[in-house]
Amino acid sequence: MSISDPLVLGTRGSELALRQANTVRSKLEAAGHRVTLETITTRGDESTDTPISEIGDEAVFTKELDRALLEGRVDLAVHSLKDIPSTVPTGLALAAIGEREDPLDAFVAHPSFDGHLSDLPDGATVATASLRRTAQLLTWRPDLDVVPVRGNVDTRLEKLAKSDWTGMVLAVAGLVRLGLLMHIRDRIDPSIMIPAVGQGALGIACRKDQEALEALLRDVLHHAPSGYATVAERAFLREVGGGCQVPLGAWARLEDDELVLDACIAALDGSEHYRDQRRCLPEEGEATGRELARDLLKAGGEKILDEVLGDQRREPSGSPFRP
Repeated sequence: MSISDPLVLGTRGSELALRQANTVRSKLEAAGHRVTLETITTRGDESTDTPISEIGDEAVFTKELDRALLEGRVDLAVHSLKDIPSTVPTGLALAAIGEREDPLDAFVAHPSFDGHLSDLPDGATVATASLRRTAQLLTWRPDLDVVPVRGNVDTRLEKLAKSDWTGMVLAVAGLVRLGLLMHIRDRIDPSIMIPAVGQGALGIACRKDQEALEALLRDVLHHAPSGYATVAERAFLREVGGGCQVPLGAWARLEDDELVLDACIAALDGSEHYRDQRRCLPEEGEATGRELARDLLKAGGEKILDEVLGDQRREPSGSPFRP
């Protein structure tokens, strides 16, 4: 199948999503391909008052883009990789992983608070949209009052400024890409908070039957070190299961010739926390991610999953339109 001219690139409509999409468009145009953007609203964009974990759909930010791909309305879609479910829908291919921005989490302080994360007073209120961040914050500081917050980055920053919260936690990558570095008070050390699977990386998807396009996307956009790291992280997530409803983190990176993977599974209230590290050859990342997941589940993570998911525990589906 020939490559469309122009290529239609599907993206969410937030400022961050559009910046990421335009980065991809610029690279494809530099390689000689015309690209137009198609903005698509997802369920996650519409349900701004409901915590993602309560929506109960790990494809909350990707399903409508998946549908547009499969129906041929767009040729490729650009996602924040952390939003892509661990099992790619049948008929689609994750063609490339874009070069990763800083994967760590950031502590963003209220304008009235002059301290750092380590200076948080007893009982301080910290806002986050993530169960992963909540669980790890409470593991580190059980006295904290962690409250939920939704919305795009600008909306969350506005909510923080108008609140009585001491601070909030956001992804470093989003703040960097939006030119909002000035809001980062601390990059949170991964000894306190392991990042989300795929955080900071871009995932570029297309239809599986578009072999020429898939090869083009990989050639122009794929960043091998980011690919090795996120393959290991996503294998860990897939083996654990549960998606955004489970408080887990995984962070892989290349150190010299080794792939280093840190991962954790934590109880929602921080009372239990299982964490370990593995080292392997870069090509062994997928197997190592699965192995580390099994070890953490055996150590106590299985009990946490049962408590969090209950009867909802099930194997991931290959359907892009799963419930």
